[in-house]
Amino acid sequence: MTGTTANSRVQLLGYFGWGNFGDDLFLETCQDRASSLWPASQVRAFEGDTSNFSRRSVRTRVRRLGTAVQGAMWATSFAYCGGSVFSELAGTSALRTRLFSSHRFEALGISVGPFAHVDDHRAVVRVLSMFDRVVVRDRESYDRLSGACELGGDLAALSRRFSPPWLSTDRPVGAGITICPSSAAETKGPQLTEAIANALGSTDVVITVLALNSHPHLGDLRIAEDIATGLRDQGRAVRVLDYGSIGIGGVIEVLRSSRLVWSQRLHGAIASYLSGVPTAIVDHHEKCGAFARDIGLDQRFLVRGFEELAPTLTAIDSDDSALAEPWTRSAADYRDRAARIYSRAAY
Repeated sequence: MTGTTANSRVQLLGYFGWGNFGDDLFLETCQDRASSLWPASQVRAFEGDTSNFSRRSVRTRVRRLGTAVQGAMWATSFAYCGGSVFSELAGTSALRTRLFSSHRFEALGISVGPFAHVDDHRAVVRVLSMFDRVVVRDRESYDRLSGACELGGDLAALSRRFSPPWLSTDRPVGAGITICPSSAAETKGPQLTEAIANALGSTDVVITVLALNSHPHLGDLRIAEDIATGLRDQGRAVRVLDYGSIGIGGVIEVLRSSRLVWSQRLHGAIASYLSGVPTAIVDHHEKCGAFARDIGLDQRFLVRGFEELAPTLTAIDSDDSALAEPWTRSAADYRDRAARIYSRAAY
């Protein structure tokens, strides 16, 4: 693996083409910031917006392998960009490191672990130690690599969508609660509806259920619609919005116009935080809790289930800054750290 980056051909790698808001935001951000992340280089991704919408089959696996080969033959540098969770070394990731050792390798904004087996931990650490650059997004990942990396936070912090003059914290009076469920949490719609209803109690606000993964088979729309139906049956005002219909800008506008966000999806929480909107995280994966700890999120806003979120409702109309911004690390500081660590013209 080589340490040079000048005049490289950089292939961006990630969960692109799966209809997921967070991963598409990574791709947009890396393409927009390419001149500072990879100066004097050509930068591209080989997956289209909906490349991976088909059901899993031999045909889809062959297509993905073909895309990987096409990218590898073009590139001189591979960059894993945000969202990639290195918990084992398998598939095309393992093949790239074995077959293209003369290429430059980077991992930017990744999570490392947790690991099912100690051998997985050793294998991931060994391979990442050979990368030319590794930037992780949380302290847990940093510690698993024994500090042999940089801690830069989430790549989304580099997005211009969260920087002035695009950023505005003005929110319409009376705006309600936005809920971002995750099908990956493997909790059924009726269970989520009951938990959310219990947390809401007698609170009467407009509810937006926002599906942040628009994949037709793996996405969040079905569970979002189940939640909305259950809440409407209780007489609540609810609307459902799908990322696939409104896009990155639409999602951020919805979150920014909310008085409070309850999110199982990590990037529902991150985008809300970067927009200055009070957000609570339903922690179903280590990376969610890791982000919460990184920003010093108030413990009332990090829970295991939606039913525990009633105490956060006071943030809706509160003048208390501890509730309006329930974290100790400011979004400005989070963005500044990302700019300092990631955007290095000379490395």
